[in-house]
Amino acid sequence: MKQLSAWGVANPVFVNILFWIVIISGGVAAFTMVREVMPEFSVDIIQVTVPYPGAGPEEVEEGIALKLEDAIEGLEGIKNFHTTATEFVGTATIEVLEGYDVQKLKDEITDRVNAITTFPADAERPIITEITTRSPVLFIAIHGQLPERQLKELAEEVKDELMLRDEITQVSVTGAREYEISIELSDEKLRRYGLTFDQVSRIVREASQNWPGGSLRGEAEQLTLRTMARRYTGQEFGDIILLTQPDGASIRLRQVAEIHDSFVEDPIYARFNGEPAVLINVSKTNEEDALKIREQVQEYIDHKLRQLPAGVGMHVWFDSSIFITQRIDMLVGNGISGLIIVFLLLWLFLDLRLAIWCSLGIPVALAGALAIMGLTGQTINMISLFAMIMILGIIVDDAIVISESIYHRRRQGVGPADAAVQGAGEVAWPVFAAVTTTIVAFLPLFFIKGVMGKFIRVLPLVVCSALLVSLLEALMMLPSHLRDLRPFRPLDETATGLRRAALRLRHAFGAGLDRLIAGLYVPLMRHVLNWRYVTVAAAIAFLFLCLGVQRAGLVKFELLPDIDTDYLIAQVEFPSGTPLSITRQAVERLEQALASVARELPTASGEPMVEALFSISGASTGFNAQFGTHIGSLYVELLPTEQRGIFFQQIISRWEQAVGPIPGSVSVRYDTLDTGPGGKPIEVWLMGHDMDHLLAAADRLKARLNQFDGVYQVEDDYRPGKREVRARLKPEARNLGLTEEMLGRQLRQGFYGDEALRVQRGRDELRVWIRYPRDQRRSLGDIESIRIRTPDGREVPLAAVADLDVEQGYAAINRRNGMRRIAVTAEVDTARANAHEIVDFLESGYLADLMRDFPGLVASIEGQKRETQESLESLFIGFPLALLAIFLILATIFRSYAQPLVIMVTIPFGLIGAVIGHMVMGYHLTMLSMFGMVALAGIVVNDAIVLIDNVNERIARGVPVFSALCEAGARRFRAIMLTSVTTSFGLAPLILEKSMQAQFLIPMAISISFGVAFATNLTLILIPCLLLILNDLRRARVWLFRGRLPQREEVEPAAARRIQSEADAQI
Repeated sequence: MKQLSAWGVANPVFVNILFWIVIISGGVAAFTMVREVMPEFSVDIIQVTVPYPGAGPEEVEEGIALKLEDAIEGLEGIKNFHTTATEFVGTATIEVLEGYDVQKLKDEITDRVNAITTFPADAERPIITEITTRSPVLFIAIHGQLPERQLKELAEEVKDELMLRDEITQVSVTGAREYEISIELSDEKLRRYGLTFDQVSRIVREASQNWPGGSLRGEAEQLTLRTMARRYTGQEFGDIILLTQPDGASIRLRQVAEIHDSFVEDPIYARFNGEPAVLINVSKTNEEDALKIREQVQEYIDHKLRQLPAGVGMHVWFDSSIFITQRIDMLVGNGISGLIIVFLLLWLFLDLRLAIWCSLGIPVALAGALAIMGLTGQTINMISLFAMIMILGIIVDDAIVISESIYHRRRQGVGPADAAVQGAGEVAWPVFAAVTTTIVAFLPLFFIKGVMGKFIRVLPLVVCSALLVSLLEALMMLPSHLRDLRPFRPLDETATGLRRAALRLRHAFGAGLDRLIAGLYVPLMRHVLNWRYVTVAAAIAFLFLCLGVQRAGLVKFELLPDIDTDYLIAQVEFPSGTPLSITRQAVERLEQALASVARELPTASGEPMVEALFSISGASTGFNAQFGTHIGSLYVELLPTEQRGIFFQQIISRWEQAVGPIPGSVSVRYDTLDTGPGGKPIEVWLMGHDMDHLLAAADRLKARLNQFDGVYQVEDDYRPGKREVRARLKPEARNLGLTEEMLGRQLRQGFYGDEALRVQRGRDELRVWIRYPRDQRRSLGDIESIRIRTPDGREVPLAAVADLDVEQGYAAINRRNGMRRIAVTAEVDTARANAHEIVDFLESGYLADLMRDFPGLVASIEGQKRETQESLESLFIGFPLALLAIFLILATIFRSYAQPLVIMVTIPFGLIGAVIGHMVMGYHLTMLSMFGMVALAGIVVNDAIVLIDNVNERIARGVPVFSALCEAGARRFRAIMLTSVTTSFGLAPLILEKSMQAQFLIPMAISISFGVAFATNLTLILIPCLLLILNDLRRARVWLFRGRLPQREEVEPAAARRIQSEADAQI
């Protein structure tokens, strides 16, 4: 290590070139890397979707879900699989084991699913996809008083024009219905003309095809022959000749049927700030930059607004690129603040030039980390930016230790070049050990399992990269830059003005620190060394006291902290089949209640609390989008939290009170739109084969959860479906040649529709349906009045061949691992309750009692608790391995078994400091707090390494043990205090940050900052005491086995190494 510093001092030109290469490489990477809000990754989920048009949930379960389960079951690499049977579609969701080849499993699933030959005849081709995280960049709301068709066409035009932009490739339209052509024939018309739906479908299909006829191969040219009959509009379909009368007259389709060239029948009603609207979702791929997309969109909107009709507007909504800009601003702001703090501290206690070059180590390390990120294909996102903020005060520690050592040599009168080499060489190995132990401590974060692990995986990469670059900078570049450091001189009395005041201030701080060391620390050290056993006992007692405080629940744990947000959502759900008018009334009630709350809650800035509203009735948006007239949602963009001054939970609470219970609804949920790992704070899955048992168990569990104070929005995901009219074929109908398949097909054709064909009209694919008119598909009487065609062409009343019963159906049937499943979920007000404690109560016996009372029931904790368990299980393996690796590094460097253990004593005290920090700052422990504590294990040992190395050096020079401990503490006091203060103060701007962007990150910063500060004070006092106790034990061992009490220096390995070195020299 010393040779590296000496080489750097001897080759300043190379060092300067390398310095600028690192800076420029980092700058290039910063401007070329993709910028996004969250890191994108595979969630290790494969989804199989099988559309089954016209089928109910029970039919889908039997015909699709069960067959998918049979095909998938037993495949290697599957962690869990879930199936969902809803109206018209069956879905299987397969969770892949961590580390298993997702593509390989997807191929195997594809082979198995494609081999299924028993799907219903009307089921469509399975769609098999791998689910990946892909957050939208922004939404564009197009709103105005326009007809639905015109608004949709405008949205499609905007979509096409955006797709022409270089930076934009992912655009979709939300809140608009799809086109379809509906050919509606009454039962009376069919009977009059002797037609069936099958015949009409066949005629329509055959009359709307282009038929290739081959080629004409002439001598001059070759011609292609085609028969043109493709039809694209309702009017063109109306021209189809359906029948030809005996007299030669033609009956066209328009004469028999009503033809509607319009939208699908299920309505969607979307409004933005009270006006009809359509949303355009602009997303990104892994290679696209969110900020560049935002710039392109804004440029397009500025141009497009000038072309729009009067009264039509375009509004950017839910712009996630703002988060990136704010986080970059926060990084720059905190970085500058941290850099200034570090510089001032170094200048006050060391030297101006030392302060400049030490501080420059921060941008060099960050630039190096950015360059490595660019080379490894990483992106600039919330997690990587936080890693850079967190590392600000850490990456300068090695430079401080080396600078302080060089500074000390210069004060002793050593020449500048020799001081640079000797000072760096003196602490090179301790610095190397400190950096490597810190890197090792962060390594377990690479192997965190679950979504949380993938979410933060870039963090240790950034930290480790920055630490490696900072180590290179401290050992080679810094000594080279300090090779001509001027000698230490007393205060320049000739200085005047501001310079004189600054010099006086710096000298006052330096002299004050020297007086503190000589007048307070050294006497205190002598005192505690004499009372070392009392000191250690007091420290252990304090450790157990803090552990008791944590175990008593005074510091709570939660997966993620409650973070303020600018986006809220309220969703109301009615029983399936509820008319859209009722759903619209409920959504309007939500809007009116929010407006009332906004008037009652004044904001800090005085501006309106609500900036934008998007409501949609008949559907919901997002990853788990739902459709149906029974669903309505309201999406709210609030005034930014810094200007609002009102926490989102207060708004939701007042909003919920203002809305009150909505009659007839089965669920009203209030939540945030922010995304991230985790799930519901309380989520229990109940599984079994008996749906009645599941429903009864779910009701009991919900009743128990409602008894907890602070638990709200307790609900399950079971929804009663539409009432079903179930037709059963009478036995005597078989005498007419009828079968269940014939009966079901005719009912399906008339009431759901028979898809004759699909037509590609421009950008849209239209389905052409043949069915009864809508006014003949409204009531039970319409069903009873139809006639069924027998194979011989006769027509009989439906009541003559089938019994009709009306029963309650299911809205959806969820299954997991072969059993039906109901999920019970709840939200928790963290000010009044703790989800972790409530889930522990459920696991401690309540769920076991529930399963005993309902035989065959299986209960499983999911949501945030499951994510926490997966992450903690990884930490319970990775953290001990990291501690073992730290021990090996220290044992190798110190050539001792005992001293590394003494150093590692600082780790539990650092963890206690982290817990105390959360108590002081009023934060709960979170998963990120735990990650910070893991990293803390490698940081807090750094000061002890530097201290013990100097103790060993002094003992090796023949200094008595007692004096060596006092002198080493005094010698390293400045470096230890500076490294700790810069680490803690470097994170202070982030901890004190009030912006929404920082709240997610603060718990980890608290763990590191307070842990380091707490452990440093103990290092300066406790480590010398432990070393002296270790010396006592060594002396006692000699006395026990040899019968004499040796001198303290005789039992020290460092003294033995000195004696061996002297003997070698004599030889």
